[in-house]
Amino acid sequence: METVLTVPYETDERFLVGLSDGTLLLGWYDDDMRCRWEVARDGAGIVRFDGDLARVEWRVEWVTVATFDPRVVEPDVPPALPLFPDLDRWAA
Repeated sequence: METVLTVPYETDERFLVGLSDGTLLLGWYDDDMRCRWEVARDGAGIVRFDGDLARVEWRVEWVTVATFDPRVVEPDVPPALPLFPDLDRWAA
């Protein structure tokens, strides 16, 4: 399936496209108003770029599009929890 998405346009010219497979794409417009793409986070699918076209070779159930916000901070990964807390207590 192919579709054309209308993306928000801000003065920053960057936008994000999130896909259900976990892929996060960063898109922007160059000086000639051609769309350029970059993978911000890999997902399950394989992403291929051809000029201003981004092709995701995976089943896509949903897509979300948003303007880029440079103030967003990715939280740290929380520490792993012990699998057997009672056994860990006696191991020390």
